[in-house]
Amino acid sequence: MVKSGTAFVPASLLEEAGLRVAWDKADLRAKYVGWEKTVVVTVGSKTAVLDGKTVQLGGAPFRYKEQLYLPARFVVQALEGQTVSWDAAHAVYTAKGLGTFASINATFEGITYSVVKESGKLYAAKAPGKPQLIAKLGSKLYDMVDFKFQKTPGGLIHLTLSDIYGEPHINNTWYTLVIKNGVVIRQASVGYYNRFGNNVAMYDNNLVLTDGKILRVIEDGTGKVKETLDLVKLGGEDDNYLVEGIDDDFLLIRPNQKGILMFIDRKTGGKTLLYKELLNQEQQQYAETNDVPYYGDELKFIKRESNTLQFKLGREDKIYNYRMNEY
Repeated sequence: MVKSGTAFVPASLLEEAGLRVAWDKADLRAKYVGWEKTVVVTVGSKTAVLDGKTVQLGGAPFRYKEQLYLPARFVVQALEGQTVSWDAAHAVYTAKGLGTFASINATFEGITYSVVKESGKLYAAKAPGKPQLIAKLGSKLYDMVDFKFQKTPGGLIHLTLSDIYGEPHINNTWYTLVIKNGVVIRQASVGYYNRFGNNVAMYDNNLVLTDGKILRVIEDGTGKVKETLDLVKLGGEDDNYLVEGIDDDFLLIRPNQKGILMFIDRKTGGKTLLYKELLNQEQQQYAETNDVPYYGDELKFIKRESNTLQFKLGREDKIYNYRMNEY
């Protein structure tokens, strides 16, 4: 829109760039906050505060049909872009290089962790200190990002960042980091398609990290790699695997595409398809052919009782027992 010779655009463009907005009680002053980006504007005022400095807007913000409008040149400046051209005849304002400033934050044990979606960089800050870069995740993050922290008996932090994205939300990426005294000492990432579930984080005094194809057993306290397991070799499918159960003598893994839960004997390397051992013929056929919402069985590991592993199937209450070989 053009008003008094100045081109205006909807302030919602700031939100599309990842900034979160908060209004004052009078609904006149709006504060937009993103990663290392702060914009404060007031309806009717020709000045604003951009990253802590007062700047001239070149026009006064106004509301139109419940939407706040800001001078286009200022929005480009706030998003650290460059003006290319203004076509007055067609009311088209062109700019390039607009930045995004979306970040997700979580606090654990007094430390605020922030991940910048666009860069995939993870920062940590202890108030009132400045955020410090502690890890590069290796790719940008897209949508539903969540933090999960676990403090180990040995004083390490096992952090999992999950990113569920796509339309519909069928892409699922996990970033796992082991933190010691504020420093990331181990990390891995794995992506799944149309498959959801949690990888095991710990067993006994060990942490578990996987990239879907290789599993590393990490010693608690020291962060040393105790063992490396080739999931593709053990499972026989060239795919990314979920790790749903582990102990010194067994491993439960599930390939992303086929979705069949496998029991791996860690002493012999032997593989058992659990649905063949635990389910009836009708249930087996369902596991092999059903594709809604995804292929595979619905067996879920519950716990270990001596040499027996206990499972449930979907929403059933029935317990399915699998007895392991004894040595």
